[in-house]
Amino acid sequence: MGKTNIKYGLERKIAQALGELAAAQKEIAQIQAGLKRMISLREKVREQQSLIAAAETILRLDDASWSGSHIKPARKGSWSSPFPSGDLGMSALAVLREASEWLRAREIAERMLSKIGHDVHDKDTLDRTANSVTTYLKKYEGELVESRRDYPKEWRVIRKIGN
Repeated sequence: MGKTNIKYGLERKIAQALGELAAAQKEIAQIQAGLKRMISLREKVREQQSLIAAAETILRLDDASWSGSHIKPARKGSWSSPFPSGDLGMSALAVLREASEWLRAREIAERMLSKIGHDVHDKDTLDRTANSVTTYLKKYEGELVESRRDYPKEWRVIRKIGN
């Protein structure tokens, strides 16, 4: 009886130790992978800092008073619309209804940005908003809006008789 209990207890201790060993080895492997990633990220940070410094130097050569304080960080390929989700299309339609005339997507975007107090001279936001407006209006062409011309298209809200 004593040998069986001792054997069972030791096997249970071995199982627990093996479990802790596997967990520790897994964590060590994750840390090592993180260290490798950190080394490449540090190199990327140095490259980006050099690129920024060089670009700022070039801009200051042209204009000594230039300051990059107005530049906001932006990741390549990502854009955050100044309009809450679902509001962009409704805002575009509201602008078209108020205008009662044919408008290009860029004109619609300028008016939309102006309404929310956003800088209409922010070219990136203006271009992306105009592209989003065009996509939205194309989706509802013939249903809510109509267009004329090939490029750039002009848009207006379809006025239904009796409404």
